[in-house]
Amino acid sequence: MKNNFYDSFFYRVWSFLFIANKKWEISKTRVGKIFQKAYIPHLTEVLTIIAVSIYWYEGLIIKYWAGFPSDWLALLCVLLALFFADKEKMVFGKAQLYLLFFYLVLVVSGLVAISQGASPAMIFKGLLLFLQFGLILFTGLSLSRNITKIVIWLSLPLGLIGIYQYLVKIPTSSLWLSPGEKLTRVFAFFGSPNVFGILMAVIFFLSLGFFLKGRKYVYLPLSFVSLFAVGLSYSRSAWLGLAISLGLCLLIYNYKYLIYLSLLLLALVLPQIRNRLLLATSASYLFDSTLDGRLWAINNGLYVFKQYFLIGSGPGSYGGKIALNYASPTYLDGLQRGYTALYFTDNQYLQLLVQFGILGILSFMGFLVASFSSLIRQYGVKKDIMTLTAIGAFSCFVVSGLFANVLEFGAIAIPVGLILGIELGETNLN
Repeated sequence: MKNNFYDSFFYRVWSFLFIANKKWEISKTRVGKIFQKAYIPHLTEVLTIIAVSIYWYEGLIIKYWAGFPSDWLALLCVLLALFFADKEKMVFGKAQLYLLFFYLVLVVSGLVAISQGASPAMIFKGLLLFLQFGLILFTGLSLSRNITKIVIWLSLPLGLIGIYQYLVKIPTSSLWLSPGEKLTRVFAFFGSPNVFGILMAVIFFLSLGFFLKGRKYVYLPLSFVSLFAVGLSYSRSAWLGLAISLGLCLLIYNYKYLIYLSLLLLALVLPQIRNRLLLATSASYLFDSTLDGRLWAINNGLYVFKQYFLIGSGPGSYGGKIALNYASPTYLDGLQRGYTALYFTDNQYLQLLVQFGILGILSFMGFLVASFSSLIRQYGVKKDIMTLTAIGAFSCFVVSGLFANVLEFGAIAIPVGLILGIELGETNLN
């Protein structure tokens, strides 16, 4: 059956589209040779850690420095990290090519939007917002997994702060709760429990990987802290991402172990978790969501998308904080001609669809498929547990994107881009 599959027309098309049979070494290109001269050992690692720290501890820093330019400073660190990286270790496969095409669509979409009257500042900031994920991914191609050990330890205070917030019953904003809910949702230094929960789910896979890799027991407590923090965030997006990612990892490792996934059902014994999950299926919740929630956002987003079908309305113009701050005129093209019940899509793929059209979403989906294809093939050859846990972290990011604009949150996009870049680098070098 395997031989028949490899001989099939479907596999030949799949291989042509998504499997990196040919690889491109950046150091052998003219641009790569020029920028290789800027390589400074260890500076890339330092700048990457600074960028991660800025995004993770931004909420703490601005309490003492209100004008702290966190976004710009973190982006500058990422840019310099790529500039000073070792280009000889950078090898591109099809996943990176899809991502480059995605950014090409973003640039064209932005130029068209500006020509039609959109704010250049809004478009520029929107472009930079999405660009940071690709920059750190390309940087990660030159780095080793050791840097992610620092990332894990850097996340420990976040997890502990989250647990402490739950123990002291820190007040929870009504914006984070459905009507009638009485929960303590933890968030550490972030502006949302969803961001905190998704990040902790990613860290769980990363720390678990280092524990399983060499039975390094020091990482086992870190795994429990991050897992506990995911639960206390009461983020359904993080819970779903974690559950589906665990199932995928077990399926790839050995499908017989999928039976253990049923242990997650024990969490339903806790009434807080059970009620929060059941609430999302209640008639009143769905009705409210249709009026001014995620279901309304889907209907409105698809309506706007049809008017910008090919290349979208431009970076930053819809469904996020930048669009809200700049009073984006794209909202005037919605279902109710300017009335907007929810300014955020809370769905990364819906936002990409509106902002970058069919070309943008297809190129991004091509990137996702090519990335998973490379990682799964790499695991099939080397059986490296770190590759498997990277698949878990990345799939958690992808699944959570159904309910959150994950690419907009540097606190999530930067570490996930780093993890994926490192693993794709391991894949492309073999």
